[in-house]
Amino acid sequence: MSSAIKDIQEIELLRHYHLDKVNPDTWVDEEDLPSWVHDDDINTEHDGQTTPRDRRNYSTDDETSTLSEQVDLLGLVKGNILKSKNVRGDAHLISSTQKSFNPQRYLYVVHADSSYDDLCVGVDQLKASMDQRSSALKVLAQDWGTQRLNSILRESYGKAHEVINPLLERREKIEKLRSTVGLLEPYRLFFNLPNTLQESIKQGKYQQAARDYNKGKVLLAQAFPTSTPSGLSNDNASSSLIETKRKSQLEEPWRGMEEHERNIRLLFELDTTTDPVWHCLSSQFRWIKKIMAESYDEQTILVEELRKSEEYLQSLNLTMSGRTDLFKQILGAVNSNEFENMFAKEPEVKVWLAIYAGVKTLSELLLRLLPDFWKLATAYMEGKIQKVQTQKRRTGVNVVDPQRVVQCHEMVKEIVELYSSQMSFMLIDSLVLEPHEKHNDQQGEDQEHPEALRRENSVMTAFFLGKIVTEVSNCVNDVNGLSLRGGAFLILMDMMQRIRWKFIEIVCEYWGEDAKVFYRHEDWTLQTENSQITLFVGLFYQFHEYCLRSAYKYASIWTAATEDSVPSDDVLAVVPVQFTEKVRKTFLDALYSFLDGLVHLAFADAERTNSHNQDGGHAGAVSLDTLQEGRGAKTIDITQLDSRILITISNLNELRSVTISKLLKDFERTCTISMADDGKTLMEVVDQLDSILFDDYIKRKTVVASRLLTDGILYGGIDWYSASKPTGVNSYMYEALLSLVVVHAQISEIAPPLVSRALSALLVNMAQDCLKCFQQVERFGMGGMLQATLEMEFMNHTLSQYQTPSSDEILQIIYGTIDRAYQSEGGENLQAEMAALKKVLSDARRATQIQFMCFKKPK
Repeated sequence: MSSAIKDIQEIELLRHYHLDKVNPDTWVDEEDLPSWVHDDDINTEHDGQTTPRDRRNYSTDDETSTLSEQVDLLGLVKGNILKSKNVRGDAHLISSTQKSFNPQRYLYVVHADSSYDDLCVGVDQLKASMDQRSSALKVLAQDWGTQRLNSILRESYGKAHEVINPLLERREKIEKLRSTVGLLEPYRLFFNLPNTLQESIKQGKYQQAARDYNKGKVLLAQAFPTSTPSGLSNDNASSSLIETKRKSQLEEPWRGMEEHERNIRLLFELDTTTDPVWHCLSSQFRWIKKIMAESYDEQTILVEELRKSEEYLQSLNLTMSGRTDLFKQILGAVNSNEFENMFAKEPEVKVWLAIYAGVKTLSELLLRLLPDFWKLATAYMEGKIQKVQTQKRRTGVNVVDPQRVVQCHEMVKEIVELYSSQMSFMLIDSLVLEPHEKHNDQQGEDQEHPEALRRENSVMTAFFLGKIVTEVSNCVNDVNGLSLRGGAFLILMDMMQRIRWKFIEIVCEYWGEDAKVFYRHEDWTLQTENSQITLFVGLFYQFHEYCLRSAYKYASIWTAATEDSVPSDDVLAVVPVQFTEKVRKTFLDALYSFLDGLVHLAFADAERTNSHNQDGGHAGAVSLDTLQEGRGAKTIDITQLDSRILITISNLNELRSVTISKLLKDFERTCTISMADDGKTLMEVVDQLDSILFDDYIKRKTVVASRLLTDGILYGGIDWYSASKPTGVNSYMYEALLSLVVVHAQISEIAPPLVSRALSALLVNMAQDCLKCFQQVERFGMGGMLQATLEMEFMNHTLSQYQTPSSDEILQIIYGTIDRAYQSEGGENLQAEMAALKKVLSDARRATQIQFMCFKKPK
């Protein structure tokens, strides 16, 4: 191409793009161009003539630009669009050669009335026109300003070949590798398995390791159906490591049974060569025995240390008064919810609490360990947790080694036997009976004070044995709910039976021993609501009733009768006959012992009674010299035998009418046994004791009156045959009756209900004394007969309130005796003499009505 043509092309290019040089440095907007540029572009006309400048600058591009502005770009409007659309101010907006060209405005001005289909056709025409113009421009400027660029591109192309060719070769290799990896993709797990297993084991993800291992086995079987590659040592080592760690976890007792089962199943998945279930059972069995033995040793050592403590040994030397006071406090609070807290500092209570804590600990330990062990053993024996065997695939039943089944039952039995032996030793052979046996060994050393050798009392013992037997019974019943087989539960039933019987023996023995010396708790404190009896009677009822309930509780507490029995909440077990008979015998013996104690207490030597009660009194008890009730002046000298006997008789009356009847009803209701015959016998004994005490009192009170009557009738110098007619009652009769006034006062002060009974008995005794004396008089004259009759009538009328058939009968015998011994002189007017005698009798009674007012019957 010539340089002239090149220059022309360059000029035209600059002209078309309004540039001043081929390589401009800045961009110039159309608004910034000189006005002549715009004039040329708009193709301004002057009277239809083109100026020389216009003609000089006119070229193909100018023509194209001018035509594009006047001709519709879409080819839908014919002719000049500027004139046809009357375009004026928007000419630059619809000019395609301007930077401000607005397509939307163009369509709005030129094609506002064009249809959618026409516009689609116009678009196609515009695209074809643009393709043609693009081709023309490419032909016009192909090499213009691109030579340097072409050389750069050629150099770049060469360098690109140098860089890209190796990449393309690598890409080809990658594609081949990718294809190969695609073929090996199903086996990717197998190649990563050793590292995966090691990492999972290191992180403790044994379940994940087992799953990956099993996947590897399946993959291996698919890849090598007939042989196994030799390079699998890493996988086998990983499997062995997992197996070792899981087996070690099976030996860890603190892990739950669910975790053990997961480990067992995991080991089965790893095709373990050993039996993980049996390994777990054996390990758990050894650990359970070990932990139970250690716990038992700890509990027994604690109890033994408490028994050997200085505090406990000193408490054995507690004085009688201290023991009496403690016993009453214990008995008064035994039914309180705060009982243990109230006496928590007592050495005896500390020992009992330690024994109970030991029983509770061992029972809870058994209930925590045995259920899981039995659950696993049952699943093992029933074939629910073993590896699937060939026979199971055929029959659906997993066959378990019979020897293993026997061993499982034996292990359960051995655990139960261990618990049973521990309970038996703790509750039967050692801890509970140790002090009691010592008491029996030493009892012969001091027969007079047997209770002084034993600190434990029946109430305290009964309370804690009740807690213990309840704890053991609950444990046995819970174990029964496990449905143990193989005779294991029978061991617990036998243990429970022996514990129940031993507890009954202990409480009954303590019960009986305390009843024998229960009289020592009498402090002669009168009841507030009934001052004729002491608090001692109510105290005995509380003691006797509590021991009865406790003993029967041990006898009747529920335990399963068979291995398959299910306990019922409202049904008690049938109480063995020997249990009930033991309780019944102790119940009656304790009552008899208590009654004997009452008599012993009443007849005890006054000085010894005084010494005992001064030592045995407790806070709040009244002194022995006086018993005061409220603000009254009631004073009772219980150092006197008469006072003690009268109070004891009143207590016996309370026992007969109230207390013993209640106790018999309690026993019948509790033990469902009739006590009619025993009750009848018991009442007879009470009556006998009452008669002994009452007769002793009456006999001693009759002595004074008897001596006065005897001395007066036989030795008072009265000549009953020659005596003159009576003018009054002899003094011996006054004195005899006055002795009864003293008795009346004494009884009224201590036991008012006994006044009538006592005076009636004394009247009979006086009448008998008079009869004996008058029977010794050989003959009576008129005056002697009238004097004897007067005195008998005076005694009878003065004590008329206390007359009984017996006294009346004796009085008639006396009159008959006198009448038979009377020797009449003849000529007496007996009727007149008797009328005169009545006047003397009336005068005598009137004169003594103040002295003998106490004998007058209340209105």
